[in-house]
Amino acid sequence: MGGTIIDNIKQSQQGKRKKPLDFQSELTKEELKYLLNLIANSEFKGVDLQTIYSITAKIQNKLLK
Repeated sequence: MGGTIIDNIKQSQQGKRKKPLDFQSELTKEELKYLLNLIANSEFKGVDLQTIYSITAKIQNKLLK
């Protein structure tokens, strides 16, 4: 008795196992549109333009499927 709040939290968490997060490997159409919008509203340096163009084209192709 008499432990700190942090000690109490640590003790209560010791017996619990963390579950791995369940991530889907495929992006939804909404996520793809969000990424395109994020790219469209960002500024890139000349060095990055070819890479960004390629990534954007791949995202657009995924949306068209």
